[in-house]
Amino acid sequence: MWDVDGRELLDLHLNGGTFSLGHRNPELCRILAEGLADWDVGNHHFGSEPKAALAKALVDASPGDMQYAVLTCGGSEAVEVAIKSARWATGRRRIVSIDAGFHGRTGLSGAAGNDEVAQFFLSDRPDEFIKVPFNDLDAMRAALRSGDIAAVLLETIPATCGFPVPDDDYLPGVKALCEEYGALYIADEVQTGLGRTGRLWGVDNWDVKPDILITGKGLSGGLYPVSAAVLSGRAGAWLEDNGWGHVSTFGGSDLGCLLALRVLEICSDPAMLANVNEQAAYLYSGLRALAGRFPFLVDIRHKGLVMGLQFSDRSTGLGMMRALYENGIWAIIAGFDESVVQFKPGLLVDREYCDEVLQRLENAFVWYLHAMNDILGTAKDIPDEAQLDTIVEIATTALQSWQINDADLEIVKHRENTVFKATAREGRCYALRVHQAGLHGDKAIHSELAWMQALHKDGFRVPAVVPAENGDLVVTASVGDENRRCSLLEWIDGSLFNDLGRVEHGVHTELCDRYRQLGELAARLHIQATAWQPPSDFERHAWDEDGLLGDEPRMGRFWDHPDLTAQQRREFLKARIVLRGFLKKLGKTRDNYGLVHADFLPDNIIVNEAGLTLIDFDDSGYGWHLYEMATGLFPQIKQPFFDDLVAAYLKGYRSEREFSDEEEELIPAFLMICGLNYLGWLQKRGANLKYADRLAAEIISGLLEYIPQLMAELSPLQRLGVNLAVRLR
Repeated sequence: MWDVDGRELLDLHLNGGTFSLGHRNPELCRILAEGLADWDVGNHHFGSEPKAALAKALVDASPGDMQYAVLTCGGSEAVEVAIKSARWATGRRRIVSIDAGFHGRTGLSGAAGNDEVAQFFLSDRPDEFIKVPFNDLDAMRAALRSGDIAAVLLETIPATCGFPVPDDDYLPGVKALCEEYGALYIADEVQTGLGRTGRLWGVDNWDVKPDILITGKGLSGGLYPVSAAVLSGRAGAWLEDNGWGHVSTFGGSDLGCLLALRVLEICSDPAMLANVNEQAAYLYSGLRALAGRFPFLVDIRHKGLVMGLQFSDRSTGLGMMRALYENGIWAIIAGFDESVVQFKPGLLVDREYCDEVLQRLENAFVWYLHAMNDILGTAKDIPDEAQLDTIVEIATTALQSWQINDADLEIVKHRENTVFKATAREGRCYALRVHQAGLHGDKAIHSELAWMQALHKDGFRVPAVVPAENGDLVVTASVGDENRRCSLLEWIDGSLFNDLGRVEHGVHTELCDRYRQLGELAARLHIQATAWQPPSDFERHAWDEDGLLGDEPRMGRFWDHPDLTAQQRREFLKARIVLRGFLKKLGKTRDNYGLVHADFLPDNIIVNEAGLTLIDFDDSGYGWHLYEMATGLFPQIKQPFFDDLVAAYLKGYRSEREFSDEEEELIPAFLMICGLNYLGWLQKRGANLKYADRLAAEIISGLLEYIPQLMAELSPLQRLGVNLAVRLR
């Protein structure tokens, strides 16, 4: 399909399987068009040939002792029919479902699913709808033991939970428990039925024969709404006593039944089911190969073409949804587990289509590696045209101090400072920085540039500082009432540190190699800074215990982040007290403390044939070498092979500079300090970031996981002192 901008997208969401046979399938379009010659919606008071034919076909095709089919408009309505039928048949009211299930948004169907939306509309019924964990037979037995359960309602593979595949004994076990306690088994096959699992019905894979089976979505052929509840003799006997017990004006539309009958025939075709299994096996093999190279794909859930791609965390899942779209695939995260992208090819796909899917998926993985830092750092409030015009005018004015006129200016970064790529008429390129007003004083900026000059002179790969025509390293440019300091550096060609190209050798291998090089660079930087004698007027800030954890940390008061609860704030204040004491005890020596870059983020490191080039010394100052290490390692902390990256970094560092095992044991503490500082940065500047709330939520949850371990290192008396100090605050 195509979006409004003409972007072609392979549909791997299919609206839950509605388009399993494609969009506007030509044969189904023809049946619908030709059906209009003789049929219309029909009248729900009348029987008809299409209604009868579809009902009989559904009964014949369904497992178990099925005798009736109630035709409905949508899956939610079919679930309502199923629940009402089970209650009538058993004389019981209560329904058991799973706590991460989804069965629709109407009254009974909504109450049977996840509680959040039902509670929103005050339609939840916790006394009637019991929720248990998926794949837990003990919990299911405990719920059924009461003897007053009408039915167990289960998605065969829960879709909105990201398609977790049940254990082999789970569904048969649930069916056995239903029989033991006199409850009916309702199989919700709205998303897993009609061939999607490689069998006509998902329950067929586990040889389970339900009392009621619900089908929908794909039964429509994507052209006309049709769903159904297929009932056993016991569950549907109410139809003999009260044929008007459920009435639906458009349920079982004659036109829809014509269409659905052909859909059922196609989905039952052994050749079609064989194709599903063949293509599913091929895709699974290709996905496994990609997972070996891109370890943020941590699991491939699948049964046939029902697939869920589980990523390392919810941010990666959300990012991959964007990455897939940018690379021509339409797929959506699972609503109850955002780390999983639902991945549902159509039933009629062939090898060529699957190859294209795998190629676009690989492209999306590569795109994600390159782009996610930029996406997460995307500004919410882009400067308006007038502001940009002012900054551009300042940049143009400033360049005249370097005798550069009519340069082509391209903004490459706009955060604290605005950075332009300035291309002069002769083709030479520069990085022009328009420094944020009030962020650093004149002396601090000169000191930053002085260190860069010294590093460049000592053979480090850092941008050369370009003096103005009069020899000044910093010039002030004015436009109206706006005065801004500006500095010029040589332009460094290359790619960012997290740009791994096509990742032929896998993310693990290539990132480990990058981090080994980064460790070497950090060690050489610390050696140089220790030996270098700064000029007498050198002035830079400190990343010491006050700069990191004082009353006004440089990155911001992390404990004041608005997303923290009162209890979480207390926990963060405890961590602050403990870590501040840790830093004081660690002390500052020539071997562990000195001038550091303090911002080894991927977008501050350029990679080219010469190796790694370090840019953006804006945060440079005096701090612990371990803090420098942590700033480089922290962005990868959620990698499944994070320990390997640490080992590679330390291998590189130790190849240049001594680093003891005792110091290595201190890295986790500095990683926690880094996390607190990032949260402080989000508290201070997050309002300008589009995804600041998601970043903050992940950092908060990660830190809270480790604060108890930090507290456990204290003696009982120390813990008492920390708790008392927090209460006194």
